[in-house]
Amino acid sequence: EEEDTIKDMAFKGERILEIDEFFDQLEAEFNKVDDKEIWKGVIDNIWAFGTKRVGPNLLVNHVPNYERKSWRKICSALKVFETVHPEVNEEDFLHEERTSYNLSIRDFVEGIHTGFQLATKSGPLCAEPLMGVSYFLEDFTINIDSNNLDISEIRNKLGGQVITTMRDACNKGFLEWSPRLMLAMYSCDIQATGRVYGVISKRRGRIISEELKEGTPFFHIFASLPVIESFGFADEIRKRTSGTASPQLIFSGFEMLDEDPFWVPTTEEELEDLGEKSDRENLAKKYMEDVRKRKGMFIDRKIIEHAEKQRTLKKK
Repeated sequence: EEEDTIKDMAFKGERILEIDEFFDQLEAEFNKVDDKEIWKGVIDNIWAFGTKRVGPNLLVNHVPNYERKSWRKICSALKVFETVHPEVNEEDFLHEERTSYNLSIRDFVEGIHTGFQLATKSGPLCAEPLMGVSYFLEDFTINIDSNNLDISEIRNKLGGQVITTMRDACNKGFLEWSPRLMLAMYSCDIQATGRVYGVISKRRGRIISEELKEGTPFFHIFASLPVIESFGFADEIRKRTSGTASPQLIFSGFEMLDEDPFWVPTTEEELEDLGEKSDRENLAKKYMEDVRKRKGMFIDRKIIEHAEKQRTLKKK
């Protein structure tokens, strides 16, 4: 399976980075950001990647008086050790020895890691995996009953609670920082007359390039279109062009929709332009609620709006 994965990446023009090269490039990206103080030394404090331990999300250790092995050193040691002992397990390198018999964060490392993985696997907006999110663990405190001194019993009881607490803390922290949706995108290739422009703009697509084919009345149009807006797109194109055009849709990746799904007008200018109920449709909220409704999740939608404007007709 590993060889097939490598061949597939080579076919797509992708390249597998060495461990040191990967961390060097990651550190270079951190150095480009404006808040350099926040990202200073993050490489040495990376706790875990998510989802599935290899995703684009980070869990960073900022707990005082708690140091973990650097991920760069762990990966380097794991790579060297595998050449001698192929049966090596990654958990052997991540395991930390107990230094005392008192409860500490070291007793709940697996629970914290599992909670982080669950939070990044199923986000709070649409229950979909997160992308490009970093969580900083600033503190970890254990409150226990002084009458109960059985460490093993306390550890077993708190193990599941730590997982749930970590997952909920990650979800709450994500929602407080103005979240964004990642839209799955199609690349759209069409050869047609100019009638398709209205269809693309209506479905919130974006024209990337266009050129007139010499000797023909047709345009070669290349555009990007959100997958969520693509249902019925081909049929509408055929109707507009009397069946002469057929779009070719290919999945091209994800793009961030730079709009807060929970945005409401707050400033005086926004209230003056949009009103308290916001006359402008929130596109991100619409997409989010459509996905949540399809999955059977809770939707905060009022059944009756502006009830004071409704009236009951009397039967005669």
